[in-house]
Amino acid sequence: FYHTELQSRSTFANHGPQMSRADMKIGPCNAVFLRRFPICRKKAPRPALVFLFVAFLALLKWRGQPSFSFRPSLSSSGAGPASRGKHFDEREQGKAHLQALANCSRRSWVGGGLSALSFDPSRAEAEELGARRPAADVAALGTLQVFAGNIRKSPSDARSYRYLTLANGLRVLLISDENATTSAAALSVHGGFYSDPENLPGLAHFCEHMLFLGTEEYPEENSFRAFLSANGGGLNAFTTEQDTTFYFDVSPSALQDAMKRFSSFFKSPLFTASATGRELEAIESEDAKNRQNDAFRLNQLTKNFAAEGHPQRHFGTGNRETLLSGGSAAPRDELLEFFAKHYDAGLMALCVTGRESLGTLQACAVETFSDIANRGAENPSLAWRGMNPFPPLTRNGDLQLIKAVPVTEKRSLTVSWPILFESEEARILWVESKPYIYVAYVLGHEGPGSVYSILKRRGMIDGVLAGISRDDDNFAMLRVSFGLTTEGLGHLDEIVETLYAAIQSIRQKGIPDYIFEECRDMREVRWRFQSKEPSLDIALAMVELIQRGYGPDSLASGRFLLADPGEGRSIRAVVDALIAQLTPQRSQYTALSPTFAQEARSKERWYGTQYSLASVTQDMLQRWLRPRELPEYKLPTRNPFIPKDFSLKNRLAPAEDLLEALAVPPVLVQDGPRVRTFFKPDRVFGRPKATVRLFLWLPSATVNDDAVPSRLWLLSLTDRLTEQFYDASFAGLIFDIANTVEGLSLEFVGYSDKLVSFVEAVLQRIRDFKGPTESEFGRAMDVVWREQSSFDKQQPFTYAAYMARLTFLAPEYSIDFLRAQAKQVTVEQVVNFGNKFGSSRQQFYAQALLHGNFDKGDLAQVQRAFDIMPFGPLPREQLTRVRLAQLPAGRDSVVVAEGPNADEVNHALWVNFFSEPDPKANVLCELLCSLIQDPFFTDIRTDKQLGYIVLSQADRFGLVARLGLLVQSSVKTPDLLLEAVDDFLGRFRSMLVSMPREQLSSYKIALVERIVKTDERLDEESNRWWQEIALFQYSWRRRDEEARFVTSIDKDALLAYFDRFIGQGSGERRRLVAAVFAQGNSAAMARMNSQSEARGAIVVSDPQKYCSELPKWPLVDRSPNDSL
Repeated sequence: FYHTELQSRSTFANHGPQMSRADMKIGPCNAVFLRRFPICRKKAPRPALVFLFVAFLALLKWRGQPSFSFRPSLSSSGAGPASRGKHFDEREQGKAHLQALANCSRRSWVGGGLSALSFDPSRAEAEELGARRPAADVAALGTLQVFAGNIRKSPSDARSYRYLTLANGLRVLLISDENATTSAAALSVHGGFYSDPENLPGLAHFCEHMLFLGTEEYPEENSFRAFLSANGGGLNAFTTEQDTTFYFDVSPSALQDAMKRFSSFFKSPLFTASATGRELEAIESEDAKNRQNDAFRLNQLTKNFAAEGHPQRHFGTGNRETLLSGGSAAPRDELLEFFAKHYDAGLMALCVTGRESLGTLQACAVETFSDIANRGAENPSLAWRGMNPFPPLTRNGDLQLIKAVPVTEKRSLTVSWPILFESEEARILWVESKPYIYVAYVLGHEGPGSVYSILKRRGMIDGVLAGISRDDDNFAMLRVSFGLTTEGLGHLDEIVETLYAAIQSIRQKGIPDYIFEECRDMREVRWRFQSKEPSLDIALAMVELIQRGYGPDSLASGRFLLADPGEGRSIRAVVDALIAQLTPQRSQYTALSPTFAQEARSKERWYGTQYSLASVTQDMLQRWLRPRELPEYKLPTRNPFIPKDFSLKNRLAPAEDLLEALAVPPVLVQDGPRVRTFFKPDRVFGRPKATVRLFLWLPSATVNDDAVPSRLWLLSLTDRLTEQFYDASFAGLIFDIANTVEGLSLEFVGYSDKLVSFVEAVLQRIRDFKGPTESEFGRAMDVVWREQSSFDKQQPFTYAAYMARLTFLAPEYSIDFLRAQAKQVTVEQVVNFGNKFGSSRQQFYAQALLHGNFDKGDLAQVQRAFDIMPFGPLPREQLTRVRLAQLPAGRDSVVVAEGPNADEVNHALWVNFFSEPDPKANVLCELLCSLIQDPFFTDIRTDKQLGYIVLSQADRFGLVARLGLLVQSSVKTPDLLLEAVDDFLGRFRSMLVSMPREQLSSYKIALVERIVKTDERLDEESNRWWQEIALFQYSWRRRDEEARFVTSIDKDALLAYFDRFIGQGSGERRRLVAAVFAQGNSAAMARMNSQSEARGAIVVSDPQKYCSELPKWPLVDRSPNDSL
């Protein structure tokens, strides 16, 4: 379970894995422990307060300040990238590295509106040029081709689009957004690890790394990353089968300079011998990180059974062994050859989004990317068109079932079918009409009468997932995956037969017309009322769509809408043809379970995944070919939750008043002993959507008793509600329920048409849920057992973060406590916990926020819905509240632990520096972290190659700031890593002393821009207000206060903070070191403990006992009206 403890503006190293703002942790498996600390981000600026200092800072930077890089002399070389993507890294949705930038960065507020500080003389000229374009679809402008047709976009999309092809064949989509808070660009090369030479697996991935390490125009390895960091941005890249994609985001004012630097990657990379040798170690460390990761292991195992000669078999990550390929030096010549062959402008797609006009963006793209070489390279993937990459796996004429052994306690059964594109027309038909959407909907449906419902009632499965798992130029894999119970493991053939019985029924009866209509209608609704995507997200999405073959006219709409096939074909015929391919003989079958280890006699080459093959008997095959009729199977009925009314209930604010409207906080409409309710109708975003958030604080007296029972109750509840409300989720009505250390969190999001009645229905189900049946309890216990068992298989850095939390947070559940409680829990305890929500004798305290397309009538109806749960008032002093321990000042607290996974080769070091309570300390820590991140990454990762995961992070716990430095390494133990970190910090202080004033100003500007970033989506604004409410802070003007303070920070203030809370020898430093050693390093562990004691540190043997004995920082709650 991913915790959400850290939700700060922390600045992560932009290469390497981008950790979520979740303290990089997967914690004990009883709940999602949402931390409730006063931190608030992404606040709306108050114009009158912010304008002067933002304008002043912006003007300083705007006045032609020369670019520079913050690269103090740690060593002679710089930082390099890490692959980040589907196959090579944690490509999470949080986008932790995004540095959000505000509209105020180069503009001022005048009467609530925006007026530019700088004039763009090219805008009018560009628009005039656009008006003179001929009406033909492609208009030639010199050697440039500009698409003159209409790029269809959502009515709610205020951005402007232009598609063009440069003279060198590079395809470009430009997106102009005058209100963008960040600018971004992404470039995709249509060449990934499919293109690896057979004797050099991982070369495409290695080439991706190397492009970051210096170019002829910008030879310093660290220069682009340092430039982006100083301008509020970040960068990364990832490699997949067919594509290698590079991307960055940056402050809008710095986009054009960033484009020059970015384009040099693809024209003149240096591939220096020294960097090549060093980065080979990064590839090796990355591979070491992945070895105990089931996603990588099982993906590679699947590739192991691809057709001989097909590049699906390639080992795309690579490692030192594969890249040396028998030699003693890194393959620099091969890198040069690979780059020359595949980094061809004709194989590239670029998307740029910025505040500039389309004309200005076009001029910049032409100037910076037109001289990338076009050597006439052809699409490398076409060489395998028509070849089935995953033919049926047979042995002695019998189909085979792959039985694989995962690292964690996963149990699943996957049935997958390859869908081949025999021609380009077939591929485009697949891409545009998306027939798999309809098929996946009926096969993956979880409502009554579905395959899921039938098999769940038989006790065989606990989940289903249907969709596309692989998709490239020549084929796609349609799959259905089932989460298995222990009972299901013994009935794999019956599960498959049930699936084929459903497919047979669909084939015979056909999918009803209303399902086609509902699928099309809901995708159009999502397109019409889509929320604004972050600049980087849309840039990444667009280059992928260009590479997939979407036409220019559909780039802004094609991924949402379901097109008709055209040419006299119906979508029903296309779907029927797809269903006809879903036969037993064409499928691959893969089952996962740790229990297969006893029969597994084979190992996959690269990760050592154990597996065996089991024959599908002729009797089984005949039953799958001619399955028994499944009378209880029902296709989905008409969906009663499809929204119909999209009218807006509140008048939108005029354009010039939007910023003021964002700054208006929610109104306190109810402040009773049971519930405190806040309400804010939307007047900014104009979407027919809304959100309802509710948190119920539980009594502190029962916090330990409720740990596992609350988790089991939640699992059983959601097990039941999922089937009842699956149609609602399809219709865009989402509910999320999470039990935390402090209480129960409920969130409802969706189209406002039916959201209020949805809230009422779910709350009634919660009140009336009398607890699990025996079968539901058994399924929930199975999930909890697997969660707790998988805890030991997490990455070492997450285990280090967990050990640290036990040391400084209370209450906090340890895995040992949860395991002990799970062994004794009964169904009666779970029922008793659930009964609390229907009892007037139970005491809770609740806070709620209603935000979006609601009116006062909706407010009253939701408030009445809250009364459905008849709990009594809980005094505030009895609420469960997580507290932060006061670590001893002047002495380190050191926790040394052995990793629980015997097969893990990585170590981890997590170093935490805490301040004393002070709101200014939080801002100082953030600014200091932004200065530290690049040199820290460069020193530890790129120059010294001490580990693959290297990051710095600033966050806050109440008024206490924390700076965190993390290293995960397969080459050095934590005691040696700590020496390297201390050595870096000593040199960093000297670097800080010598840092030019102008350089500090640049980082200050970037931080101010992040702080006052304008909310671009309803959920962003909701999150901002909810954090203030849930943390009892109600600091509605936090952004103004913190941004003003940033402007007052000088070098002396930073040095004073560093010397007090970070510098070695300070009597005020409160440092916690969590060190996790791979097993078999007892001597190094003992050495670290003895060295720590010799330095006067406290060696902590029992983190929770240590935490319980420490005093806690007081909670500083505020009144909702304090900052009004």
